[in-house]
Amino acid sequence: MSNLFEELKRRNVFRVGAAYLVVAWLIMQVIETVSKPLNLPGWTEAFFIVALLAGLPLILLFSWAFELTPDGLRKTTDVDTGESVAATTGKKLNYTIIAVLVLSLGYFLWERQGLVEQTSAIDADSIDLSRTPVAASIAVLPFVNMSADPDQEYFSDGISEELLNLLAKIPNLRVPARTSSFQFKGQHVDISEVAKRLNVTHVLEGSVRKADIRVRVTAQLIEADTGYHLWSETYDRKLDDIFAIQDDISTAIVAALSDTLNLNIDAAPQVLAAANPDAYNAYLLAQFQINKRNNQDIKASIISYERALEYDPDYAPAHAGIGLAWFLLRADSGSYGTLSLEESLSKSLPHIERALELDPNLPEALGVMGLIHSARYQEEAAISYFERSLALNPSLTDVRNWYSGSLGEIGEIEKSLQQMEKAYESDPLSILTLTNYSNALVIRRRFDKLEPVLDGLSLMDPARGASVRGDVLVSDGHAAEGIEQWLRAVDLDSSSFRARSQAAAGLWNIGLRDAGISIWPRPDDLLDLVSAGTDFDYILELAQQRFNDDPNDPLTLSSLAWAQWDAGNKEEGRRLAERHLRSLEDSQRPIDFINYMFVLDAWHRGDQETVLQLIGPLEAAVDEALASGVDIFFLHLGKAMISQMLGHADGAKEHLSRAATRNVMPVERMTYMYKLAGWDEIPEFAEIRLRHREYIDTEREKLLKVACGPDGFDVWQPSAAACGEHPTR
Repeated sequence: MSNLFEELKRRNVFRVGAAYLVVAWLIMQVIETVSKPLNLPGWTEAFFIVALLAGLPLILLFSWAFELTPDGLRKTTDVDTGESVAATTGKKLNYTIIAVLVLSLGYFLWERQGLVEQTSAIDADSIDLSRTPVAASIAVLPFVNMSADPDQEYFSDGISEELLNLLAKIPNLRVPARTSSFQFKGQHVDISEVAKRLNVTHVLEGSVRKADIRVRVTAQLIEADTGYHLWSETYDRKLDDIFAIQDDISTAIVAALSDTLNLNIDAAPQVLAAANPDAYNAYLLAQFQINKRNNQDIKASIISYERALEYDPDYAPAHAGIGLAWFLLRADSGSYGTLSLEESLSKSLPHIERALELDPNLPEALGVMGLIHSARYQEEAAISYFERSLALNPSLTDVRNWYSGSLGEIGEIEKSLQQMEKAYESDPLSILTLTNYSNALVIRRRFDKLEPVLDGLSLMDPARGASVRGDVLVSDGHAAEGIEQWLRAVDLDSSSFRARSQAAAGLWNIGLRDAGISIWPRPDDLLDLVSAGTDFDYILELAQQRFNDDPNDPLTLSSLAWAQWDAGNKEEGRRLAERHLRSLEDSQRPIDFINYMFVLDAWHRGDQETVLQLIGPLEAAVDEALASGVDIFFLHLGKAMISQMLGHADGAKEHLSRAATRNVMPVERMTYMYKLAGWDEIPEFAEIRLRHREYIDTEREKLLKVACGPDGFDVWQPSAAACGEHPTR
C-alpha cells in the first residue's frame, strides 16, 4: 500500500487532482457570476458541476498513465526512471496551484467587496421601507403553455388566473392581482426580481400541457429569498378533473405555508366547477379574450361565454363574465363600445342577476352589480356590492378601482384615495391602476409622490404617460406644454379615446376649435367637446339628441337639463333637474352638481332664504374635498361662486384666481360665468379676467409655434394662415 502511495506522489496524481479542484472551483465562481447578466438557462450551473465532477476521475487516470516529458506526452510505463522529470513537473504544479489559489483568493475578496457595495447601495437608494413584503404573500405567474398547439395558451392562462383567484380568497394571504402577475408572461425574469417588483415572499409557477381529453399540470411553490422549492407536484388527469387539480394545488400551497405563515390549513376554498369540461374550456377562452380589453375581443368573448352557457346554463362564472362584457360595450369614456346605457344594461343585468342567484357570493358578479348601480348613480348600493366583492377576493383590482370612484362620488375623498393606494399595492404593474392612481395624485398636486408612479406608467404605456404628464402641466399653469403632451400621446396611440378627448378639448379651450373638432374621437357626438362653449342652441340640439338615444341614463338627463337652462329655457331646465334628482339616492340629492342650477336661479331672483337652504350641503362637500387636498378647477370655481352668493367677495376672488390657472377655460365661457356670478359688475374681478384672456392668448401662440415648427404633430398640422409668422415644417 505504501508503495502505491509513493508511486501516486511520484506521478503527481495528488498535485494534478488538487490543481484540478482549485481550477474547477474558480470556473464555477465565474459561471455563477456571469449566468444572470448573460441570461443563461437555469440548468447551466448544474451542467458545469456535473461535467467538472465527471472530469476529476478522468484527469486523475490521465496523470497516472501519462507523463509530460521534454519530448512530449508519453506513457509513464515507457519512461525510464532515470529520465523522468516528474519531480520538476511537480514543482511546476505547486507553483500553478499557488498561483490559482492566489487568483481565487483575489476573486473571493473582490466578490465580497462588490456584494458589500451592492448591499450598501440597495440599502441607501432602493429599499422602500413602506413596501416591505408581507410574510404571507404569493404571486401566481402565468403557467407556461406546453401544449403542441400554441393556440391553447388561453387554457394555461386561464388555469393560472383561476388559481390566483382561488388563493386570493384565503384569509391573511396577500395575492397580487392578475394584471401585474401576467406582466411577466414570456419573460425570463429571475424569481427574486419578480418577488421584489410584486412585493411578495413566495412565487407559484408551473406549466400546462393539454392534449385531447388529457391534461398535465405542473406547479411549484418557490421561496423568493432563497430560491428553494417548498413544494412541487405534477398532475396527470382527464380534463374533467381540472377542478380537482386546482383544489389540490391550492390546498397543498396552504399546507406548505401553514407552519411558517400561520395560515389555516382549512382555509383553502373550493373551486366552483362547471358541469362539464367543454363549458369550462369555452369559459377560459372567453376570459382570455375579455382580458384584452378592446372592442373586437370583448365581442368575441360574448360568443365564447354563450358557448359555455350552452354546455352548462347554470355556470355562474360564465354569467358573470358575459354580464361584464355587455357592460363594457356601452358608449362611455371608460368603456369600449357604442351601446347606450339602457341597451347595455338590458343585456348585462339579467346575466348578473342569474349569476348571483346561482352563487350569491361570487365576487366577480358582485363587482359588476356594483358597477351597474354606479352607472345608475346609485352609489351607496354600488359601494355595498363592491365591499362584499372585495371581502371575498381582495385581488380584484378592477373592482377596487370602481369602488374608489364611487367613494369619491359620495364625497368620501380620503377613503377614495386609500382604496387607490391599496389598488396600487395589490396591482403595481396594471396600466389601469397606474393611470387611476396617477390621476388621484395629480388632482391632489402630490407631484412628489407621483413621479415614480408616472415613470412606471410611461415605461409600460408611453401614450398614457404623456397624457398624465399633460394633466400635470395644465394643472400647474402651463397649458401649451400640457396640450403638447396630450397631442404627443395621440401620436403615440391614435386609438386612445382618452388622449384624443384631452387633446381636442385642450385645443378647443384655447381657441383652436376646428382643430379640436378634427381630432375628437366621436365625430357623431360632439356634446362633451362643445359644451365648454357658449353656442347654447347647438349644445341643446346635441343634448336633446343624446337624451333621445338614451333617455334612462341619468347623465344624459342632467346634461339636457343644463342645456335647456343655459339656452334660456329656465322652467324646462328646472323641471328636468328635479326629475334627475328624483332618480338619485337620498344621500346624493343635496350634493349633486345640478343643485347649482337651483341655487343660482334663487340667487338671481333675490330669494336668499332658498339660497341658504340649498347652498349648505354644496359648500360642505366642496370644503371637505379641498381640505382633503383635492385642488382642481371645478372645485375652485364652485367655491368662488358659492362665496360670491354668500357675500364673501375676498373668498370668491381667491378661488376664481386659482380656478383660472388650474385648467384652461374658453374666454367666452369665462365671460358667461362672470355674468352668472355677477362679477361683471365688480371692478376688482376685471383684472382676473384680463389675466385669464392674456394667458389663453399666450399659450395658444406657444402651442402654434411648436405645431408649425419642425417638431410638430402627426395628428394635427395647422393651416398656413394659422401658422402666420411661425416657421412651418
